[in-house]
Amino acid sequence: MDKAVVDFSTGELTSVSMSEDEEKAYTDKVEAWVADAPKRATMSKIRELEGSVTPRRIREMTTDAGKKWVEDVEKLIATERSKL
Repeated sequence: MDKAVVDFSTGELTSVSMSEDEEKAYTDKVEAWVADAPKRATMSKIRELEGSVTPRRIREMTTDAGKKWVEDVEKLIATERSKL
């Protein structure tokens, strides 16, 4: 039977023929991808926070305000990691 499927690597919608077993495997893959959305969002937030600690910010750690800022970001990263 023909089924419209999404190629996750490109996001393109394609029509393909699938057996029942193939359709079930595809459906399982889609459901797993959807269920993994919170983890992907958390990992994205961690990367965003880690990226905000630039060499300039690290140099600013010589001041109390700069040190506190980096410590605050590290706390936010720890909070996000605890969600995983």
